[in-house]
Amino acid sequence: MQPLGEPGVQRVALIGCGWYGKSALFRLLQIAPVEVVALCDVDKSMLAEAAEMVSARQGSRKKPRTYGDFRELLKEEELDFVQVSTPDHWHALPTIAAVQAGLDVYVEKPVSVDVVEGQAMLAAARKYQRVVQVNMQRRNTPHLVEARDNIIQE
Repeated sequence: MQPLGEPGVQRVALIGCGWYGKSALFRLLQIAPVEVVALCDVDKSMLAEAAEMVSARQGSRKKPRTYGDFRELLKEEELDFVQVSTPDHWHALPTIAAVQAGLDVYVEKPVSVDVVEGQAMLAAARKYQRVVQVNMQRRNTPHLVEARDNIIQE
């Protein structure tokens, strides 16, 4: 495990380095005192590119450590929370493993592929008393609000 970083700065890892993952992570870097200490993805070229992009955007300019397996990342890193941005059908396992490791989680939607997975994620978050937040970034997009107001509510 790595020693804790700067006081007041949250140590975060991203699991799943595709477009959605990087997009949400880069926004987080703009608005919160965080240090991205680790990245995980099975695609080695996407992982390497994400590491370069993160190091260019975070204040410390440090390059995050990289992993091909989220289980190794969770074993080796000392973190405050993780962002799970894997493909939709892979949200449950990293989320459950992260809360078991004592971490809070920010996970992309849909949270799971079925109700049973979602229930398992909820049960784990409650059992380990962790916060799990679901990314709902498009809930307030103007054209979706207009569609809700003009089509769905009518």
